[in-house]
Amino acid sequence: RNGPVMRIGYTRVSTDKQTLFQSEEALRQAGCDKIFSDFAVSATAKKRPGLIEARAALKSGDTFVVLSIDRAFRSTIEGLTVLDELHKQGITFHSIWQNIDTTTPEGRKWFTYAVADAEYEKAVISRRTKLAMQAAKDRGVKFGRKTVMTPAKQRRASKLLTEGCSGCEIARKLDISRSTMFRYAREAELMAS
Repeated sequence: RNGPVMRIGYTRVSTDKQTLFQSEEALRQAGCDKIFSDFAVSATAKKRPGLIEARAALKSGDTFVVLSIDRAFRSTIEGLTVLDELHKQGITFHSIWQNIDTTTPEGRKWFTYAVADAEYEKAVISRRTKLAMQAAKDRGVKFGRKTVMTPAKQRRASKLLTEGCSGCEIARKLDISRSTMFRYAREAELMAS
């Protein structure tokens, strides 16, 4: 290889910028020469540009460093496949929190357990979330953004429409976007027919 052996770090966080900073700092403390990140990317996302860049930066002799196995892999199959590819390229793997040495048979065994546990935990959390959301829906809880077109605005928009005002004019008077106004007009028309 050309150049020095490197420690390439990767982290993924779902939402919090502070957590991203802390994750990157932990990777720096672990001696990473370069760090790649995915911010606001879920564990199941197929597109993870930071991970793709990290993998592209790795060369034979390097070490791929993650905070935790669940931050890098979506499934047991993906984890095992990536680990196999890394080893074939002469790249070692290091998970800081699990502290697993995958160059040994025992380390690979514990890696397999850890990546399977991560996939299981993700599936259990997903199931709990779906059940909680369904229970909330059954109680009448509504999800998503609140509608801008309140009943009062709907009545006023209908009145202005019958008076011959244009959609743009009504949007301005009601302090709503034109797209909201036109969507409401379409829906109202459908409801009237």
